[in-house]
Amino acid sequence: MCFICSGNEPNCQAAKRPNGQMAIMFHSSIIMQRRLLLALGLCLLIGRAQAQLIGGEEDEEEEEEEEEEEESIEDETPEEKLQRKNIKQDSNLTVDKLIAKYGYQAEVHYVTTEDGYILTMHRIRNSGAQPFLLQHGLVDSSAGFVVMGPNVSLGYLLADHNYDVWLGNARGNRYSRNHTTLDPDASKFWDFSWHEIGMYDLPAMIDHVLKVTGYKKVQYAGHSQGCTAFFVMCSMRPAYNDKVVSMQAMAPAVYAKETEDHPYIRAISLYFNTLVGSSITEMFNGEFRFLCRMTEETERLCIEAVFGIVGRNWNEFNRKMFPVVLGHYPAGVAAKQVKHFIQIIKSGRFAPYSYSSNKNMALYREHVPPRYNLSLVTVPTFVYYSSNDLLCHPHDVESMCEDLGNVTGKYLVPLKEFNHMDFLWAVDVRKLLYSRMLQVLGKQSPAKDVEGEVKGLRIRGRAIGLHAN
Repeated sequence: MCFICSGNEPNCQAAKRPNGQMAIMFHSSIIMQRRLLLALGLCLLIGRAQAQLIGGEEDEEEEEEEEEEEESIEDETPEEKLQRKNIKQDSNLTVDKLIAKYGYQAEVHYVTTEDGYILTMHRIRNSGAQPFLLQHGLVDSSAGFVVMGPNVSLGYLLADHNYDVWLGNARGNRYSRNHTTLDPDASKFWDFSWHEIGMYDLPAMIDHVLKVTGYKKVQYAGHSQGCTAFFVMCSMRPAYNDKVVSMQAMAPAVYAKETEDHPYIRAISLYFNTLVGSSITEMFNGEFRFLCRMTEETERLCIEAVFGIVGRNWNEFNRKMFPVVLGHYPAGVAAKQVKHFIQIIKSGRFAPYSYSSNKNMALYREHVPPRYNLSLVTVPTFVYYSSNDLLCHPHDVESMCEDLGNVTGKYLVPLKEFNHMDFLWAVDVRKLLYSRMLQVLGKQSPAKDVEGEVKGLRIRGRAIGLHAN
């Protein structure tokens, strides 16, 4: 593995942790206690409500399955024992170590944004190949694109298809919890939404990838908020349209008119400020994983809570892999990011964060923030969506497509039960989704800037803080 910094040396060194691992802050403070209670409350509220809606038949079926699993442990084959061992290991490995474990060349890069946030990028290196940037959704991290393992997760599949894969981590998640001057435990650090991710994080990561590889353009794929931030970037900083070959938009969280009728989202939006208050600025950076791992019952409630929000699909859910998912997800988020999505749901407008009327006037010269102009997004965009995505309703996605500047195609996943997280976690995601994406990508490949590639090699050679393991 390789650790490469981009920025001045003190900032790079500050971003590192012993053995290349990022420290996951978990403080026993009053704020943390409130965050724990909030996470527990959400799990109990949504999990139990969802279970009651479905009824007891599936509960009985799952109890039988669990009993069968317990009995099968005694009769495990060597292959099954190895799988169980891998699941335990994979739930505790950092993304770079996870990539290296499965035989891929892993690198860790640190990138500093214009406003001082230090971001971590994970790379599945294929030197000389077309660079491909993957950007995760809300409360997720780069792990989302590798967590289900080789032959399933998109990061590995793209590497297998000869792409130089770069996995981004937005500010505030467990891998990008750092800044040149701000303390991550101070509220000022968390004064951002996904608007800043689009304005600063994505441009910094794209520029870094192009600088290192020497290519003029990257391929890009985003999931959920990874699409939201991308469209912010291209509409607010249009020059970046020319730095992207194409955008593969999975479950794009942009318009949310239909989401307003989602019972749990409506409840969260109504009571979010009351539950969170002004003291909680960071959410889901360890407390959710801690609660879900306590007992089998809390794990079940967590699964039901996730299904209650994103859509229920037991047939495509790999229960055995859930401990791996919990080891990496959720990965932390600013409360302001959630509030910004709630504003979109309530207002029906895809627009920057709305403050008081006076502050809006100072920032936007209008009492209400102006909408993002999606017609300025000229990157060729292929959109992937599903019928059972409770966060990105098909009607909202189709409305978004009408407003985007260059939609080259749409693909409605044929499985009706396919939900918001199935884009990453589904058992058959390769067959249902990624095979189609790879077909789309196979039709486009820009010429490489040979001179730039040479420059990129020199840049890597003199990179600050280069360590080889």
